Amino acid sequence: MPESTNIIPIRLRLAAQVARYASVLLLLAMFLGTHIPASNAPGISLSDKVIHAVAFMSLTLSLLISWELSSGVLQPQHYFAVWLFCTLYGAFDEVTQIPVGRSCDGLDWLADIGGILVGLVLYRLIRPLLSRWI
Repeated sequence: MPESTNIIPIRLRLAAQVARYASVLLLLAMFLGTHIPASNAPGISLSDKVIHAVAFMSLTLSLLISWELSSGVLQPQHYFAVWLFCTLYGAFDEVTQIPVGRSCDGLDWLADIGGILVGLVLYRLIRPLLSRWI
């Protein structure tokens, strides 16, 4: 019986670590993907706005999962902090694209915010399942 009680914390730590790495990799991929000069950017058939929304939804989910698995049940201020970080990062991302010949598009930023909001709501919906998976 003592063995099974030790497995849960190890699983939680591992899952939290995976979520943290996912967050860092997402941020890196998002930054690199949007800062490739426009002339070198690969053509993607999906809508630019869909890509923005999905990327920021994924980032929001990975940050929330990582935070909750690392420190316990999230409070409203934690959700606000993730929303604020992602929103500010989205604005930073748009503004810093100008030097590499890409456009700073307010609609892209709105798509980012839409993805963040979907991520927040989706996390609240899937949160009860999280403890079953881990």
